[in-house]
Amino acid sequence: MPDFRAWWMLFVFFAVLCVLVLQHGYRRWRRIRELLPPGGRSGSDRLARRWRLEGWRLACMAASLVVMTALVFAGVMGASRGLLLALRFLAVAGVLAVVVLSLRR
Repeated sequence: MPDFRAWWMLFVFFAVLCVLVLQHGYRRWRRIRELLPPGGRSGSDRLARRWRLEGWRLACMAASLVVMTALVFAGVMGASRGLLLALRFLAVAGVLAVVVLSLRR
């Protein structure tokens, strides 16, 4: 039984870290949105592009967190191999999307 508790504590720890990173990303996205001028002048194209990239990055982070949580619960509940494989693929794809969007600054 202690093995299960250790894994559960690790899951909760990483879930809390993910939520904190999401909060930080949302604050950064909101800060960039506030810097955008209301008229949409041409000088703000770079800032608007960064705002869109941050939005996509935030969405990918949230999606990967949801998929990883679903993967943990599906594994504990004894889901089929196909479902687990699909959730693993989606989780890795979400993390890769976050990394690619982070490199495109």
